[in-house]
Amino acid sequence: MSVFLTTKRLILKTQEYSDLDNLAALRSDPDVMHYIGDGIPHTKAEVQDFLNMAIAYQEKQGIGFCLVFEKESGAFVGQAGLFHIGYCDAQPEIEIAYRLCKKFWGKGYATELVKALIAWGFQHLSVNKLIAAVKLENIASQKVLIKAGLDYRGKRAWYDGREMRCYEIYKNDGIELVAYDEKWPEMAAMEIKRLRAALPQDCVLDIQHVGSTAIPGSLAKPVIDIQIAVVSLPIIKPMAVVTLEALGYQYWAENPDPERLFFVKGMPPFGKKRTHHVHIVEPSSKHWQGKIRFRDYLIAHPEAAREYEELKRKLALKYRYDRESYTEEKSEFINGIMLKVEKTGKWPV
Repeated sequence: MSVFLTTKRLILKTQEYSDLDNLAALRSDPDVMHYIGDGIPHTKAEVQDFLNMAIAYQEKQGIGFCLVFEKESGAFVGQAGLFHIGYCDAQPEIEIAYRLCKKFWGKGYATELVKALIAWGFQHLSVNKLIAAVKLENIASQKVLIKAGLDYRGKRAWYDGREMRCYEIYKNDGIELVAYDEKWPEMAAMEIKRLRAALPQDCVLDIQHVGSTAIPGSLAKPVIDIQIAVVSLPIIKPMAVVTLEALGYQYWAENPDPERLFFVKGMPPFGKKRTHHVHIVEPSSKHWQGKIRFRDYLIAHPEAAREYEELKRKLALKYRYDRESYTEEKSEFINGIMLKVEKTGKWPV
C-alpha cells in the first residue's frame, strides 16, 4: 500500500487486494453499517466485489476510499476518501465519506479525516465544491461535517434513491487575507445604515463595525464584520432571520453558540465570496464587549496589531479551508490581549 496522505494522528493508504480481511471485518459490523447504504452488513464476497471495483476506480481516477491506520499503534481504523458520488465518474460531483471501526469512535478521528480530505481535494482536484451526505437520523456524522466546515444545504435524493442530508464546502470560500482597503469603513457604515433601517428600532441597542477590517492598516479577510447588540436574542431571532435574508444574508442555523445569531452575505453558492458577517448578541454576552475591546486595543497598539497580522498570515496558509482551526489557534493571542485589558481596568484610548 502507498501512503495517500497523513494527518496529525492518522495515515491514509491506498487500497490493495490484501486489505480484504480488514475491510470485511469493518463492513460486516452491523453498528458500522447501520447508517450506510441500506444498513445491511456486507458479506466477505460483497466486500471482495467492492474492492475489485474500488481498486479499478482508484487506478483510473487517482482517488477513492483509503484505508486508515493510527500512526502511533499502526492499528486499522477504517476507511475514508474522496470519489465521484456512487463511484460514478459520469457525473462531476466529488463526495467525502468515511466509516470507522467502532472502537475508534469518539476520538475525533472523523473530523480530522474530513478536514484533511477537504484540504487535499481542493489542492489536487479541479473542483470548486466537495459534498458529503448522511442519513437523516445520523446525528453524530452531521455534527462531524459541521465541525469540519461543511454547510448544510438541505435534503436530497441520493444516487440510490435514499433521502439524505447534504453538506457542501467551496474552494472559493477559503480563508484569504488581503491588504487593508480604505473603503472598508465606508462599506461598514453603509451596511450599518441599511441594517438600522431594516431591524426594529425598539430591539436594537447598538451596532458596531468589528473584526480586522475595522483596524486601520490591518491585513484582513475582505469581509466586513458587524456586531449588533439587541435587547433579547429570542425576541429578535424570528424577525432578524426574515429581515437579513431579505437583505441577502444566509442564517447559520447550525451555529452551536447559543449567545450569538450569525449571518453571512455572499457565501458560495449564494454568491462568489463572503462580503459581510453579522453577529447579533445581547450586550451582556462575552462577544459584545470582547470584540469591541479587542478591536480598540489593536487600534491603540499598532505593535500588537502587527503581531496579530503575522499570526493570521501563518494560520491562513496552514488552515485555508479549516475555519475552526484558524479561529481556535488565534484564541491564545486574543485571550492574552483581553487579559491585558482586564488588568488595566479600562479600555484603551
